[in-house]
Amino acid sequence: YDGSYNNLNNPDWGAAGSNLLLRAPVGYDNLISTPAGPNRPNPRVVSNSLFAQDGLLNDPLNLSDFCWVWGQFMDHDFGMTPDGNEDASISVPQGDSWFDPFNTGQMKIPMKRNIFDPATGTTTLNPRRHPNMITAYIDGSGVYGSDEQRANWLRAFTGGKLKTSAGNLPPFNTYNGEQDTPIDPNAPHMDNPVGLSQKFFVCGDARANENPLLFAFHTIFVREHNRLCGELAVQHPDWDDEQLYQHARKLVSGLIQSIVYNEWLPAVGVQLTPYQGYDPTVDAQLFNVFTAAAFRLGHTLLNGRLMRVDNSGNEIPEGHMLLRDAFFNPFPVIGHGIEPFIKGMGIQTQQGFDAKVVDDVRNFLFGPPGAGGLDLAAINI
Repeated sequence: YDGSYNNLNNPDWGAAGSNLLLRAPVGYDNLISTPAGPNRPNPRVVSNSLFAQDGLLNDPLNLSDFCWVWGQFMDHDFGMTPDGNEDASISVPQGDSWFDPFNTGQMKIPMKRNIFDPATGTTTLNPRRHPNMITAYIDGSGVYGSDEQRANWLRAFTGGKLKTSAGNLPPFNTYNGEQDTPIDPNAPHMDNPVGLSQKFFVCGDARANENPLLFAFHTIFVREHNRLCGELAVQHPDWDDEQLYQHARKLVSGLIQSIVYNEWLPAVGVQLTPYQGYDPTVDAQLFNVFTAAAFRLGHTLLNGRLMRVDNSGNEIPEGHMLLRDAFFNPFPVIGHGIEPFIKGMGIQTQQGFDAKVVDDVRNFLFGPPGAGGLDLAAINI
């Protein structure tokens, strides 16, 4: 599950916990570990000046919300470097209309530096490096996990299937996976910075509950895994639970890879050279500059509204949902399932590839300003 031994010559390459690769020269202020940029413009000032978006700026390629949500689902399949304990909070300009409405000049946007490999950051020849805590491979880890403990908790251990809860959704972090039972203290960790509920769905990646559209993709592949197990059980009545599980897992991982390389990348304009076979000299780990900067391009694609529609494309009675109200909020899915969100994704055009970011993540990320709200553009900077 942890991605080790994908490369037999270098078993740690791309494995969970291995360090991100350095492609560009390090930019630390002391070239070892201290944060860069003390003499550069304030990130919130840059965000306000360059990234503020007024109105819709739809994608000229007419790609739907499926595009950016799939990108997030993929990002969470191959990259995660959690925050550590070192403070790197961003000073808010005095009088900022969102984050300092009372003109105190003392407000900050909370931020922590990422965790790092303690064996690094000692000299200019050994600058600070950061681990990727999940597998770097497109291997369905968002469905199955990047460690055996999470993978086993998610399994039903019957018929090769994964656990589900009412509505054919992933299980809750409870003893039997249903919402109405006590929380299982041994359930895998799931991110929950907003705290709307202490009961959350458990998936292969800890960030699965971040928004309902992302969660919908996690759900789709749990369902697909279990559907495949049913087919395989008919085709191979002699297979046991382990055989059914592993074969379905392999098929789901291959399906995800196929969507990435044959559909998603061409849709966003990436044309790869034809596959020439496995190259054991390539380290599959992510480049630091990719995960910290380049792949954050998806943040410009977000819409501030999550559409919820019926089979005719009409808004459901409960209405659409603002992205700012959806962060780590399981209740819309519990009440009405993922289907209205999936249909809505398909009919709403995403925002364009540009330097503009909607207020829902530039001023309201994970809550209102002053009450948990963050500026994703400033954090990216």
